[in-house]
Parts: sequence; structure tokens; C-alpha cells
Amino acid sequence: MYIKMEATKNGMYLAHVIGTGYSGYVDKTHFIKPVVKYTWMPSKLYTSATGNSYKKTIKDGQKVSVFNGSHGRYQVKAGSSSGYIYANNLTGTLAKKTVYVSSKLYTTSSHTKYTDVIRPNKQVYVKESTQNMSHVCVVGTAQSGWIYTSHFTKPAPAAGGTTSTPKATAGTSQTGSSTAGGTTAGTATGSTSGSASSITGSAAATSGTTATTTTGNTGSGSASATTTTGNTGSGSASATTTTGNTGSGSASATTTTGNTGSGSASATTATGNTGSGSASGTAATGSTGAAAASATTAKGLDVSHYQTLTQSSFNLMKRQGYSFVILKATEGTGYTDSKFYTYYKYARNAGLSVHAYHMIGNSTTDPAQHIAEAKHFYQVLAQTKASTGYAFTGYAFEDIEPTGTNSITTTWWANAAPACAGYFLNEMQALGQAKVGIYAGYFNWNSYLEGHTDTWPGNTKIWLARYNTTLGTNADVWQYTETGTIDGITGHFDLDISYDPDF
Repeated sequence: MYIKMEATKNGMYLAHVIGTGYSGYVDKTHFIKPVVKYTWMPSKLYTSATGNSYKKTIKDGQKVSVFNGSHGRYQVKAGSSSGYIYANNLTGTLAKKTVYVSSKLYTTSSHTKYTDVIRPNKQVYVKESTQNMSHVCVVGTAQSGWIYTSHFTKPAPAAGGTTSTPKATAGTSQTGSSTAGGTTAGTATGSTSGSASSITGSAAATSGTTATTTTGNTGSGSASATTTTGNTGSGSASATTTTGNTGSGSASATTTTGNTGSGSASATTATGNTGSGSASGTAATGSTGAAAASATTAKGLDVSHYQTLTQSSFNLMKRQGYSFVILKATEGTGYTDSKFYTYYKYARNAGLSVHAYHMIGNSTTDPAQHIAEAKHFYQVLAQTKASTGYAFTGYAFEDIEPTGTNSITTTWWANAAPACAGYFLNEMQALGQAKVGIYAGYFNWNSYLEGHTDTWPGNTKIWLARYNTTLGTNADVWQYTETGTIDGITGHFDLDISYDPDF
């Protein structure tokens, strides 16, 4: 085209199509080479840069040609249609990824407030990433927000097999009030053997038959797998199954069901045997009679002012089997959680064991900063008795994770994290708080902290977060989800398992 530059009118050029008799006005923006962008989320195609009328909705993930922008909108061509799309609905690069764990959809990259939860195996478009957070939109929806970038990494199976329990404790022995008749014992042997459960039957049998099958012995030093069925006689019937012995020196897993008769009945399940030399874990369900099994783990959760809770909420937690709660108390050198004292009182009233955590506020390597944060945390805990009527008697954890304000980087993790945690923990103990601990994500613990704790107090408890079917390492407390629910209470919760009797 030939353009008569001085003949412009309302953003239009007077133009003549070369070699033809056609002339007229053309939008001057049409002489600008468009750039390629993508719709990050479903986007209305407006008829103008300012009006509310629109032609259609462009699906997410669509390629569009962008010409110019004004009033917060870009003029675009999408297929055979043209119009205006909001600028923040477009992005220059777009990656589609899978979310492998339940993920809170935070409103900002500082992950302080969330509006929804993305379930595992959902696909999202990623617009941008910063500070270990990614800005995403759930494919096919208008749900958008920020999630942890680490949630795009598919969890690796734990070594030695997968189980639902990350840390096991020694097995138990159950004995009924009267012992005679059918008895089955399973014993684990191997390079480093773990203990197995031994069940001694209940009522005496006057007659009967026993069928025994040994199967599934796998690996060097594995324990036997034995099935005892069909014990029949006067007043007794028992069925016992031992399965799942795998790996060098692993302990047997034993399930006893259906014991009936005049003696006691018990149901015992051993789970969580992982790797060479692990001990069996035991959980008790449905036990009646004289020989009841004891539980080896405790259920808990951690909350802050982001959850709206009442005294009834904590009473419900207690009734549903939760025995401890960890409350956010402080952050940095001056912030105190607005609900700490209220929730502390509610939790103690409900009969829960209560602990507290402090969010690290600064990633400086200066010891004075971390000592100042410890002093602030200690002072708030010291006021608990005056504010609630209950003295603080629990563990005090330092929460080390990136936020939108503490500037934690990979370099800080690699070079300074263990020492900075040591400054904080040692100051807490020097002030008089004997029970201390550290909270961190599994990756950061495994990569930067584990094996570098020589400057920490020797009794430091470890609380780790990993949203997976297994934790994959030893810890005192495992935060296994951030999207748990509790019957009768609205919202989602961080749920925990403790392996420490202090909890």
C-alpha cells in the first residue's frame, strides 16, 4: 500500500492498494507486525478497548496475534475473529504441567491466603514463576493463583517399597486371658532383624484342624509368611495371616482377625516396614478383652489465624482422635499471630497437647537477627499463662521456608541455613525454652540441613512436610497434607502424624 501520511483521521491512514484502483482508510495499527501470545485463561474477546460488549470467549491455551494495547486491553486476532482481550489474560510463553499433590491456590506468591485447592493429577498452565511459587490456571477453568513449584515434581517412591507409614516402631505381643489351642508366631530374621508381632490365641479349643501355608519369602534374610486358617473347636475360632515380608532383614507384618470365644479378642496390624533392618509398626483397631494393643503414633494438625475456629472446633478435633495441635505464634522480630492466645486456650480447654511455631522473618547471615527473632518468640510464649491461664509447656519450632518477605534463596539454604537455625535454637534454650524443634520441607531438609546439625541443641525435634504416601526419612513429626478435612469443621487443614510420645 501507499500511505498518505498527512491524511490521518481518528487513528486511520489514508491508503491506496498498489496496482489497483482501491483506496480508503486503514487502521494504522494494522501496519504493525503482530507478536504471538497465548490465552492463559478463558478470555472474553471484547468489541472495543473500553466497552463491555464481547463477541465470544477464547479458550485457555489458544495462540493469538497481538497488535497493540490500550486501557488495559490488547487488540488481537484469534483465528478468524478479532477484538480486544485483557492484557493480564495473555502471556508470551505458556507451559502445561501436572500437579502431583493437593495444592492450595494462593492469591499471591507470598502464599498468605488461598481461595481454592487443586487436586492431584490436575493439569495447569504456568504463566510465570518466582520465589519457589508458580502462577497457574487450571486447564479448562477460570481458577487461577499461585502454588508451590515443587508440586510439579512427581514424588519418587520410597526406598525398599511403598507403605502408608514412614517410620515404624517395635512390634508388640498380644496374649489372651486364657491361652491354649491355636498359636501362631511370626519371627523376622536377616542381616539386621526387626521384631514381629506375636499373637497367642484366646479360648481353649477341644478339637480342630490347622492348615498352614508358607509363601512369599523374598530377599536375603526375609521373614516367613504364614497363614493359619480353620481353627475350629469348642468356643474358639481364629484366623491369622502374615504377609508382605520383603527385603534384607525386614520385619514381618501380621494381621490377626476374628478371634472369638471366652478369651480376649484382638485385632493387630503391622505396617510401615521399609528397608533393611526396619522394625515393624503396630496399630490397634477393634480390640476387645484383656489384651488390647497400644497405638504407636499420634494424630495432630497445625493452624494459624487463617483458620476460623471456635472452642467447639477444638472439642471436635479431640473427639475425632486428634491429640495435639501446633499453633503459629510469631514471625520475624515483631509479629504475633492474632489468634495464638485464643486458640491456645481453646486447645488446652479441649484437652489437646499444644505446641507453637515461629516463621523465620529474614534470611540474613547475621546472628543478631536470628537471636532477636528467638527473643521475640520466647517473650510471646512466656506471656501465655497471663493471657490464657495455661503456661506454655509444649515444643517451640522454627519454621524455615521461603515467604514473600524473608528472601530465602537456594544460595542461603546451601551456605547459611544450618548455622542460622543454630543461632535461633540455641538462643531459645539459653532463654529457658528447653523443648525446641525445626520445621522444613522434605527437599530442603534432605538437601541442606540433614547431617549439618552439629551446632543445634542435641534434643532438637524434627518436623518435616512432604505431601506423599511416605515421608522417606526419619522425623519426629510428619506434615503429610495441607488440604486435610475434619468432619464438622469448615475449611482445609495441615494434618500431621507424630512418632514422639511427648506429643
